[in-house]
Amino acid sequence: MSASRQISWTAALREFRADRAVIAPGAARARAAAEGFAKIAANRARRSSSTFVVAGRYDRRAIMSAAVAAAQGRRAVTGEAWTDCLSAALKGTWAVAKAARLAAAH
Repeated sequence: MSASRQISWTAALREFRADRAVIAPGAARARAAAEGFAKIAANRARRSSSTFVVAGRYDRRAIMSAAVAAAQGRRAVTGEAWTDCLSAALKGTWAVAKAARLAAAH
């Protein structure tokens, strides 16, 4: 005698959806804002006369000054804590500096 089993696809799909990670309501907005401000920091860095890479080495003073300027702009717009603004600005500015170093190497 063969055993038969019935599967409720509705219940199975409901369980699949329940297992997915839930994104906090503000997390997507915060990530989009961080990416946007990183792009703004990159654009400001490109327009500035200082370069982030000199003789194959990072110019940390230029990177930090660009990040502080970007963080001040972000804080003026969003009103977030200074540490959050500076953290996002440093991530964006270092990404630009690394891309500049890679471009200079090739």
